[in-house]
Amino acid sequence: MDPVDLVIILLHPIAAIFVIGWMLRQHRWRQRGRILKGDERKDAVHSHEKQGHRIYIMAWILVIGGFAANATHRIRTEGVDLPQALLPTGAGGLHAGGGVLGLILLTYLWQRGRNVKRLRESGESWSTEKNRHGRASDAIMLLIVIHAFLGFLWLLQLLI
Repeated sequence: MDPVDLVIILLHPIAAIFVIGWMLRQHRWRQRGRILKGDERKDAVHSHEKQGHRIYIMAWILVIGGFAANATHRIRTEGVDLPQALLPTGAGGLHAGGGVLGLILLTYLWQRGRNVKRLRESGESWSTEKNRHGRASDAIMLLIVIHAFLGFLWLLQLLI
C-alpha cells in the first residue's frame, strides 16, 4: 500500500482512539461526581458540561473525517467518482452506519445533558433527566466498543 494511502486510512482510527479515550474519561464523571462537594463539585460540573460539548463537536468531526478519509482512499485506489466514493462498501458500510447511528445517539445524550443543566439552573427537578443522561451514556459507551471493534476488523481487511 502506498504510504500516502496508509496515512489517509489511519487518520480516522488514530483520531478515534483519542476521542474514545476522552469519552471514557468523561464517562467516569458518574463515579467522580459522587465524592465531590461544594465549589469543587460546581467547578467539576461546569468542566463536565464544557467537555461534553467539545466531545460532541469532535464526534461530528471524527465521523465526517472518517467518510472523507474513506472517500479519498477509494478515489485514489479504486478510481471511483466522488458521490460513489462516499458510500462505503462491504464491512465498511456496517462501520459507517454505526458511525451515523452513534452521532444520532450522541445527539440524544448531548440534549439530555443540556436538559439537566437547564432544569438545574431553573430550580426544577432534574434527577430523572440526569438518570436518562447517565443511562444513555452507559449504552453509548458499550456501542462505542462494538463500533471500534468493527472498525478494527475493517481496517485489517483494508490493510491485508
